[in-house]
Amino acid sequence: MEWTGLNELREKYLSFFESKGHLRLDSFPLVPNNDNSLLLINSGMAPMKKWFLGQEEPPRHRVTTCQKCIRTPDIERVGITARHGTFFEMLGNFSFQDYFKREATAWAWEFLTKVLEIPAELLYVSVYEDDDEAYDIWTKEVGIDPSHMVRFGKEDNFWEHGSGPCGPCSEIYFDRGPEHGCGKPDCKVGCDCDRYMEVWNLVFSQFDSDGKGTYTRLERPNIDTGMGLERLACVMQGVGNLFEVDTVHNILNHVERITGKTYGRDHATDVSIRVITDHIRSTVFMVSDGILPSNEGRGYVLRRLLRRAARHGRMLGVTRPFLAELCDTVIRENGGAYPELVEHADYIKKTISAEEERFSRTIDQGLNILSNLIDNIEKAAAEGKRRVLAGIDAFKLNDTFGFPLDLTKEIAAENGIEVDEDSFRTEMQKQREKARKDRLSRDISGWTADLFGALDASATEFLGYGTLEAEAKIVALSDGDELTDAVSTDDGAKEGVLVVLDRTPFYAESGGQVADTGVIATAGGAHLAVTACKKTPKGYYVHTCTLLDGVVQAGDKVIASVERDRRHAIMRNHTGAHLLQKALREVLGAHVHQAGSYEDDERVRFDFTHFNAVTPQELAEVERIVNAKIFEALPVHIKVMPLKEAKELGAMALFGEKYGDIVRVVDVEGFSTEFCGGTHVSNTAELGCFKILSESSVAAGIRRIEGTTGYGVLRLLDEKSDMLNQTAGALKVSNIHDLPARAAALTAELRSVQKELDDLKQRQTAMKASGLFEDAKDVDGIKIFTMYLTGTATDALRKLCDNARDKAPASVTAVIGEAEGKTTLAVAVGKEAQARGLAAGKLVKEIAAVAGGNGGGKPDFAMAGIKDTSRIDDALNAVPGIVKAALV
Repeated sequence: MEWTGLNELREKYLSFFESKGHLRLDSFPLVPNNDNSLLLINSGMAPMKKWFLGQEEPPRHRVTTCQKCIRTPDIERVGITARHGTFFEMLGNFSFQDYFKREATAWAWEFLTKVLEIPAELLYVSVYEDDDEAYDIWTKEVGIDPSHMVRFGKEDNFWEHGSGPCGPCSEIYFDRGPEHGCGKPDCKVGCDCDRYMEVWNLVFSQFDSDGKGTYTRLERPNIDTGMGLERLACVMQGVGNLFEVDTVHNILNHVERITGKTYGRDHATDVSIRVITDHIRSTVFMVSDGILPSNEGRGYVLRRLLRRAARHGRMLGVTRPFLAELCDTVIRENGGAYPELVEHADYIKKTISAEEERFSRTIDQGLNILSNLIDNIEKAAAEGKRRVLAGIDAFKLNDTFGFPLDLTKEIAAENGIEVDEDSFRTEMQKQREKARKDRLSRDISGWTADLFGALDASATEFLGYGTLEAEAKIVALSDGDELTDAVSTDDGAKEGVLVVLDRTPFYAESGGQVADTGVIATAGGAHLAVTACKKTPKGYYVHTCTLLDGVVQAGDKVIASVERDRRHAIMRNHTGAHLLQKALREVLGAHVHQAGSYEDDERVRFDFTHFNAVTPQELAEVERIVNAKIFEALPVHIKVMPLKEAKELGAMALFGEKYGDIVRVVDVEGFSTEFCGGTHVSNTAELGCFKILSESSVAAGIRRIEGTTGYGVLRLLDEKSDMLNQTAGALKVSNIHDLPARAAALTAELRSVQKELDDLKQRQTAMKASGLFEDAKDVDGIKIFTMYLTGTATDALRKLCDNARDKAPASVTAVIGEAEGKTTLAVAVGKEAQARGLAAGKLVKEIAAVAGGNGGGKPDFAMAGIKDTSRIDDALNAVPGIVKAALV
């Protein structure tokens, strides 16, 4: 067997199975498509579940892929050992009701022994203990020596996950040699030592399980195989773990150069180097697929990985941001197989750099606080208390300093301390509840799958690109609770009626564009007002309606009519979104990508990747460019073409979106070309005009612009005109063009009046202050000055105290002032009084406490809030006694 690089191994595998009639597919994005059961793609078959379950027709019944995967259950173990990693590539060949065990086993053996030339005597095979069929195929047909065959029970060699397709599996092991073994006489396949490495798992999905122990044989079974590319590379390169594989080791070498450390000399150093090496691989691929750091879901996983890597960099002495530098090596090593890494290189580096810099700004302060908390816990533990970090402290570290809970747990665990996770999660609940509601509101409603999932009919034909009215037939009907044959208006209009048509002009909510509204009229005279439309995974367009009159029945012939003016307004705003994205990229840079959008009949909301607020000058330039393209009256072409051809045209795709072989492209001639399934105008002139309404931040690295087109701009102008006219009336200005001058004059008048008022207040305070010294009390040689002033703000109180302290060094001044509903106590202590043990910070606490207040400050000056104003006199009268007790 010959040393083979990881990238060459990938290509050999995919080419081999192409030669066996398999369709080679690109890796699916890490973000699952229409699968809420997974946070991130974690296996080769995960993106194909609907093909295995027969819910969708696969592009071919033989498929092969190399799937990028993320697994995160053991993040805290990554680095500690060389076995654990979060990112890996899974080679797989799949049969969807096509070939079965004979072909799967024969091809696996052929690839390993003929293509890769691995000696047969180094390979071992396991089968499920009851799978005599697989055992006979391996031994009698493939020709495996029975001494190289083992049988395992259900726990090891039967793939099952709840109900649904399942079956026995067969695993292929590579013997790394006795030098990697445990030395026991009975060491064999299945031993916990490192001698026998599992390389390939062939799953024979031949049963349908009801989840209760009953298995029914499938008429047409499936094949699902998975072989870790990094594991295979370990075999072919004669190395012990993934960090020694060529492409990964090149990243590790870059980490060594940045940190100035050498791998293999010190365990703690090796742990940190492995953490950084693994995590930068994962994060580069995650960001390339459109995932951004956040405090929820997959964004939280990304943030956790980045911040863990950054912390380990600091542990190796790297105090500057450095992770973006490693991106170049990750992209170079993987860009041939994953061209999206090269395409998104600048964006990937900016995203990772921004997150690392954000963490760097707070990490030192957060680490200091956590260190102090740990010290306090250590002291308490010495007195017999539990070694637990309070959940509220962990929450504050997360909320204020960006420390993910897992990072806090990891640092605490290094010191033998637990974290009270229950109370932490209680604190986080409010923040997460909102995000959860948002996610649920975006998800296609459960009833669409439950009610229409078993419907045996062709998918709805969408006609809405070319027409806004069409004849159709009702395929299925529901009153909102269950399928029904008919719905009537016995007691008035009935809301929540769900209608599936065989064909429809109604656009279903998707891609950020809202659904059409309109009317469905039956031949029998019934009318339904369509208020929403969604598309189910099987392609049924479900129209949410209010039945206004009559009776509607399944099978009825209908006329479906979209509300024309509203649709055209939506189209204007959607085309405006395309112009806006292109203009943003021209003004801000090529790192700008769509991170979300919303288009209805009133506005366009466009979220995009950018790491600073957009300046007024930049916004003005973006708006100018969009309007220039509107005034140029550019044709808008809609093209349906092969994916490869669209990419050659330079069409922009959504991050992480998986496209089929044929795509729809919206081309604003000579300006913008994007993949898009939405509805658009035929010429930019139809937009009329574009106006930006607002720009804001919605998340770390994500900005939002809201704008409007057409009649939306006219409405905005009308609102502005009404506002100006109302303002002119209030200021008694006959011509709105005189408003700026009138506003400037009023402002000058107000400043003058305010200055006079301030002067009066100062003279009034000075007059009151002159009497301060007349009523002084003497306590053992210390002058006590007290006073209560209404209408006196804190600045005036401070000045009064400063004057008294400077004039009488052996004095204590206590003044309470009230202004704008706020009551404040100010205390000043002169130098000679301080020498006798008096401190303003301590005195202010005791005096304020008399009136239910609290505060603090320095020895010479301090302030406190007063809550119980009915006890102001009590507080001032208590000053002499408090001072006397504090004197040394």
